[in-house]
Amino acid sequence: MELISQIHEIWPIAAYFIILVVMLVFMMILSHFLGPKTKSRAKNTPYESGVISVDNNKTRFGNHFFLYAIFFVIFDLETIFLFAWVIAFDEVGWFGFVEATIFIVVLLAALIYLVRIGALELKHRHQPVRVQRLHYEQKERF
Repeated sequence: MELISQIHEIWPIAAYFIILVVMLVFMMILSHFLGPKTKSRAKNTPYESGVISVDNNKTRFGNHFFLYAIFFVIFDLETIFLFAWVIAFDEVGWFGFVEATIFIVVLLAALIYLVRIGALELKHRHQPVRVQRLHYEQKERF
């Protein structure tokens, strides 16, 4: 009896995943038959952002792109927490409002700190190291 009730509770989720897999397989097969069939030499040539690679370039990228991604995740989580607070606004009352205000103030302080240390300044991060040192030495003189 208990197994039947569990099956009745879980069948919408199972049906959802079965339909999802069937749709995925159907779209893959459909794109295989309806997609373009080009057999050219340039098809398998690697390119980056529409620019064909000329030589074996081993350019290193800085980690500031990673920092932007981390900042986005941190401040995006703020939105998720605040959305949950808005949904439960009637239940939490003024106490929840005070907690949400403290949460926003802490994250605002973190954002001000990031701006003050220059973590969000992109123009300095793309300059060569030599140019950055010159700017730093000029700041020390004054």
